[in-house]
Amino acid sequence: MDPGEEVQTIDIKKYRHENPAPSKEDLARLCIMIDSNLAEMQQIAAEVNKNKALLDKHTDKYNLFSFGCLIFDFYLHVEDCLLHIARTIDKWIPASLDWHARLLKLMKSPFPDKRPPILSPETAFLLEDYLILYLNFHHHGPKLSSKKIKKMAANIDQLNNLLERDLTTLTRLFSPWRR
Repeated sequence: MDPGEEVQTIDIKKYRHENPAPSKEDLARLCIMIDSNLAEMQQIAAEVNKNKALLDKHTDKYNLFSFGCLIFDFYLHVEDCLLHIARTIDKWIPASLDWHARLLKLMKSPFPDKRPPILSPETAFLLEDYLILYLNFHHHGPKLSSKKIKKMAANIDQLNNLLERDLTTLTRLFSPWRR
């Protein structure tokens, strides 16, 4: 999907049971968890940026694997945030073989009467690349191409900034003390 492309709303009402709205305590816990993950993601992005020069000089399999692990960890924090949002607010998470891609699709669509879209189109577009790396990391590990890892390392600041913007907007929406 291209960054300017229109996002379609997912009708997930037919896939879930009606559940009560999340409590204020649930929303407060969600916001704290998102803040914690954002801080971890910021540290990972800083570590990747600090060592980007090494990636250009040393493309041995151990160095690439090390960068792959950092990027993999970054994506796990993103996915953790999205799963908690889906569980807490939507009261529904995808349960299929392609649940990772379906979770991204769910988060870039508004959930009627519950929340706006969580991810902007440009954030979702960048995350799709990270999802591919994440899914391949388990099986390929050190065999990942240096071109792919360099692309991920180059985009990590942009993605981190977009995620911080999108997720902070959500926490401001659900945290009355942050307005």
